[in-house]
Parts: sequence; C-alpha cells; structure tokens
Amino acid sequence: MKGELLSNRYEILEVIGQGGMAIVYKATDTLLNRTVAVKVLKKEFNENEQFIKKFRRESQAAASLSHNNIVNVFDVGVENNNHYIVMEYVKGDTLKEYIKKKGKLSWKETIYLAKQIAFALDHAHKNKIIHRDIKPHNIIISEEIIPKVTDFGIARAITSSTVTLVEETMGSVHYISPEQARGGFVDERSDLYSLGIVMFEMLTGRVPFDGDNSVAIAIRHIQEEIEFSEDDLDDVPEGLEDIVLKLIRKNPKDRYENARELIKDLLTVQSDSKAKIGDAKQPVKKQSIIPAILTGSKFKNEKKENKGDIKKNGDKVKKPSALIVAGLIVVFALIIFIAGNLLAADEVTVPDVKGLSLDEAVKLIEDSNLKFEIEKTESSTEVPDNHVISQSPSATTVIKEGQTVKLIMSGGPKDVTMPNVVGKFEDEGVRDLENLNFVVKEINRQFNDEYEAGIIYEQNPLPNTTLKEGAEIVLYVSKGKDTAVMKNLVGMTVEEAKSAILADGLQIGEIKEVASSKYEKGIVVSQSPEANLEVNKNSVVTLTVSKGKVKSKTVNIDLGSFTNYDPPKKVDVKVILIDQDNVSSIVYQKSHMSDEKLSVTLEGVGVMYYQVEIDGEKSDAVVITF
Repeated sequence: MKGELLSNRYEILEVIGQGGMAIVYKATDTLLNRTVAVKVLKKEFNENEQFIKKFRRESQAAASLSHNNIVNVFDVGVENNNHYIVMEYVKGDTLKEYIKKKGKLSWKETIYLAKQIAFALDHAHKNKIIHRDIKPHNIIISEEIIPKVTDFGIARAITSSTVTLVEETMGSVHYISPEQARGGFVDERSDLYSLGIVMFEMLTGRVPFDGDNSVAIAIRHIQEEIEFSEDDLDDVPEGLEDIVLKLIRKNPKDRYENARELIKDLLTVQSDSKAKIGDAKQPVKKQSIIPAILTGSKFKNEKKENKGDIKKNGDKVKKPSALIVAGLIVVFALIIFIAGNLLAADEVTVPDVKGLSLDEAVKLIEDSNLKFEIEKTESSTEVPDNHVISQSPSATTVIKEGQTVKLIMSGGPKDVTMPNVVGKFEDEGVRDLENLNFVVKEINRQFNDEYEAGIIYEQNPLPNTTLKEGAEIVLYVSKGKDTAVMKNLVGMTVEEAKSAILADGLQIGEIKEVASSKYEKGIVVSQSPEANLEVNKNSVVTLTVSKGKVKSKTVNIDLGSFTNYDPPKKVDVKVILIDQDNVSSIVYQKSHMSDEKLSVTLEGVGVMYYQVEIDGEKSDAVVITF
C-alpha cells in the first residue's frame, strides 16, 4: 500500500508493524500535516465478518478512551474494502523489545512502568472496557519512556455475561488469566493478572510458563503456582514481590479488586522500599478444625490400640489416663454444642453497607442480627471520612445470625505535599500529580516568552502547599513565544496598514514618506520587517509611504540671463531640486557655454522648487508644480 492515499487524506509511507489480523503503517495526515499510524485489516480477512466485527470492536473500544498512557484513535474508515483505524503515532519500541534489549528491568523502572500501565487500565475499566490482551507486545515505550497501551482488538464492554473466547486469546497464552484459559467469566481482575505476568517478565526477563504448545501453557496457568527463584529477586523489595504474587493468584477474588488498589500499593513501595504489603502472599488453605477432629483417623486408631496394653519395641504402652479421656470428652461436647448452635441459628442476608457512614452501617448490620468489627481504617479519595470502603462478607452473602461483618473504614484523603512541576513537560507534570492522587482539573495554554511550548510555567496551588489527596490542580502550559506572521502591507493605505499591524498585536513604528514612481500619495511603498516573516508579538513595524506618484516636467533655462561673459566661455551648470521639507538634490550637472539655452526635464511630486547654479553662483529659487 506504500504511496496510497486513503480517503484522500492519509498517505501511506511504510510498514512499521504486523499482527495476526492487521498491518500497521506509518502515514502522513495531509489535512493536519502530522504523522499518524494506520492499522489496516489484512486483505484475506476483508470478507470474514467475524474479523471485521473484531476490528470494528477495537476501534470502538479505543476511540471511547482518552488517556496519556493509551494510544489515541483519531479516525476509522473503509475504502475499497480496506478497513482501517487511524491512531496516534508513537515512536519507540514495544515493551517486549525494551525488555529484550535490557535483559530485565530494575525494580524501580518496573514500578514506574507498571504504575502508568495500571493508570491506563484504571481509565479503561472505569469506562467499562476490559482489554483482555495485556502483554508486552501491546505496550509501546515512547522515546520519552512513557508506556502507551494499544491493540484493543479483543476488548469488550463489561457486562454480567462477559465470557472469554479462548480461540481469540491463545496467541497471548503466556499472559492469559486462568479464567480466560478456561473460557470463563472475565472482568477487570483478568487484565490485572496479565499485568502481573508482565511485571514478572520485567523483573526476571522471562515468562513464568513456557511449553511446546499453547494448550500446555494455558493448563499450567490454570493448575500451577507461579514462583520467583532466588536469582530473580536480587535487590527487589519484598513489597514488590508481594504485589506481583497477589496479581497472579488463580482465584480472581484473591487479586486486587481494581487497578486503583494496585496503584496505591505500587506508590507505597516506590516511596518506601522496605514497606510491607499486607495480605499479598498466596493464600494458604486452612484445614477445617471440626472435620479433622471428628473424623481424624489418629483418634480412632488410638482408641483401638487402647483397648488393651500394646507392646511396641518390646515395651508396654500404657493406656491414656482418665484425665486425658475426660478432657477429650469435654472438647467433643463443646464442639457439638457450638456446632449445634450454629446449625440452629437462623440464616440472614448480609446487608450492603459500602459507602455508608459508620452509624448507618452499624444500624443495618445490627438490625440483621449480626455483629460488626472495624478491621482497619484506610485513607481514601473516593469514600468520605468515617464511611465504609469495603466489607467482609460481601453484600447478599447468606450467613448465620450472630456472625461478624468486618468493615474497612475510610479516614478520608490523606495530606500530601504539592510537588513543583513548573519547568516540566505537560505529560511529566500531569503524571507526577496523578501519581500523588491529585486531580488535574484544568490546563490553561497561553503564550509565554520564557518557556518553550509544552512546558508548565505556573501551577495553582503553589509548590510545597499541603493538600488533601484528590485536590484539584490548575496548570498553565506554555504555547511558546507569542508570534505573528507579518502581513504584506505594501499597496495598502496608511490607515489600512495601521489597522492590520494593531490587529496582529504589533506596534506602529516610524512612518517615512518618499516619492514613488508606482504608488499614489498615502499608499505603503515598503515595510520592515518584510512580509511573511514570523515576528514576536509587540514587535515594531516601520512603514515607508508614497508622497505621491512622481511626474515629470521640462523647464527651459537661458544661461545668458544669468551671466555677462563677453566673449562667452565654458561654465559648470547645476540644476538643484528642492522639496517641501527643504531637502535639496542635484538633478542635473554638466558644462555648457555661458550663452547657451538648455531644456532640463525634472521629476517630482506636488509643489517644489528648483535653482540654477553656474560656477558656484546660485540663482533665486523658482516654483515648479508637478
């Protein structure tokens, strides 16, 4: 397709990537004069309705998102049965290539990249879009080391029936979640599992599972636990290991509930490498105490052996004492009593108290004949102070009366010191603020002579101000120097030229007048700066204006009337022209005999004067009108 012009707008330049169903080209948007990436469905799929739907789904999913860490979609279309998507062109490597070049990444760079990928997923998930194919191949690292998520080819809207299609994702099997591999229900936590595998690869330089075929690898994701080796974790904080292990748990319920929770833990480890991340290790299956005691073979065997004295290694083993037997009877009785009470208690449905104040939550819980316990308090920008962030068991769970509902309460937003982002590029400054959970409410773009385009030159509130998480920030970003392209003023009247100068934010400088052979009086003859030059606003513009169009007139001069030489002799003759500003110029100079008669043609504008000078002696000035 090289050289083709799609929709009479996108000029295809070269191939920059290729996937299973599409080819990506570098192209020029001739309308906006910018470089873009154009993803074109392969010709063999042009008649395949399933692939066309999948391709359209990608464009619809990505086009609904707008985030600094997601590749923007500008346009979609079909021409000559070629289905295409026009996207932001990001110059750089895929994360897969980036990892290969480095071998593996440091823990600090892993957190830096993972955090921004998580921001992208958080944005997509809040817009009800699951990516479903997170892998290093679908993350581009720009030249500014900013990760951008792309390829929403199998993304789907989150619904109650979001079930994965295994055949669509087997190409990404190294990063597939267990529920995707089984063809089950997927949600935001499936993307987080894949991100966990990507983080594992960033830290180790390898994928956790490999095999001879896709099915074998998928089965390993379903059945086998993922572990780091000792060599993998040189200098890696334990907290970061905990985060990855929590992301890649087999059961989605054991993972992070959403990307925002993940980001908070990443920020914690980033700011304190010794920080502990609670409840992040793989959960240990707890043995049931009651069944173990009631059905344990050890007790039964002891009971059989204790029917009489048993010899072991030649020694007689004594029967258990009456005290031990009595103790066991008491334990059994207590167990049976507790179990009986639990079985006898009525069942109730756990109320939904998330988002409620503590008083409201306690009333609902106690009205349901349940107890409550405040497990811990966490800072939150989304849930008000003294309101419930989460509960366990979750709402609608059926449990026995008298059991306890554990609550995690909000302590409200925590205090954060406002960083100084003045002098940083917009993307970097916004990222720093969002990493601290501030909200960039508004970005004002204005011209600024001191800062180049795209640089933040002012922020509100000011740096080092103590604010609450979630506080709204206003940034001022430079559009560069305020310039104007100099208009062509030649041929305009003086008034028209003045109006044009002021309209472009420039200043009117000196206005000179000269005679013109081309322009009538009051018309601009020349300007400085010249037309089409880019100049700073408030620059001074100088005009040269015509006094009037130059006309010519011939005068007859009798040299004898000015001299009394007898006999006549050769004399030096000059004719001097004088304008209304008393500026004189020699317009004729030649030697003649003192008694000659001359005809001299003069050029000028309006009323002027001329003088005849013979051998240094000037005559009186004579008026001449042109």
